[in-house]
Amino acid sequence: MYYKSETKINSLGEFIEETLKLKGAGADVAPYQWYRGHADSTWALVPKVQRGFIGSDEELFRLERKYTNTFQSKAGTLPIPKPRMDEYADWLTIMQHYNLPTRLLDWSRSPLVSLYFAVSNEKFREHDACVWVLSPSELNEHEKLEKPTITDDGDKYANSFVYNMSHKTISRMIFTAFRRWELSGNVNARTPDDYKFDHLFNAVKGKVAACYPVIADSRVYNQLAAFTVHNTKRKLEDFCDESMLKRIIIPHGAKAKLLHELSVCGITLEYIFPDFDHLANSISQV
Repeated sequence: MYYKSETKINSLGEFIEETLKLKGAGADVAPYQWYRGHADSTWALVPKVQRGFIGSDEELFRLERKYTNTFQSKAGTLPIPKPRMDEYADWLTIMQHYNLPTRLLDWSRSPLVSLYFAVSNEKFREHDACVWVLSPSELNEHEKLEKPTITDDGDKYANSFVYNMSHKTISRMIFTAFRRWELSGNVNARTPDDYKFDHLFNAVKGKVAACYPVIADSRVYNQLAAFTVHNTKRKLEDFCDESMLKRIIIPHGAKAKLLHELSVCGITLEYIFPDFDHLANSISQV
């Protein structure tokens, strides 16, 4: 469990020192990690569509399909470029970007960006915050998203690749966010492709995967965005060990100092959200 590897920091220098320590600074090949900042350290690692939800998996998927299909239908009337209807990875990235409840959970490849999210929310200034640290390749290896690779010499290697959302494995995981799937009750109507898809679809059922977004805009780029796809109600903190998940605690009394230190380093509101609205908001708060 994550709490076997939990530390507390009070300054930006301590935070950077801790992230370097977790990353294995000085090693020949340092493991890459993703980060997620929580303004309240008691919050769970749960995607928005699951928060507060009580019911079966199928009821959850039905709720999500209501959101996604309604979004697609109404977006069709907007005079802006849009993905094809069956480009589900692109659509889900857009929906997450505009805060529609989805099965995606946001992460960043930047510890400083994640720290900003942990300390900048004024509403939770009296709450201790935290930054979660995830090893995405370790997670994907644990979830056994694909069969291991076997060499000609008989050596076996676990597949721990971190794909983008358009990859076939991730595409199967997000399919039920848009469409329901089950084999036809009429056996004679089933095709070989149906059986193949059903087998592969069920292989990723109930799993969590780390992946990269497929649409890049200035916000995604600046935030060094990444996702976990939750094809299940299993919580990361309930099954990840310390090789996959760690946590850095930020006492609430250190938030203002950390926010100032981040601003000195250029990690500000207008950097995190590079658009006119946030630029104006940032200027008006000076």
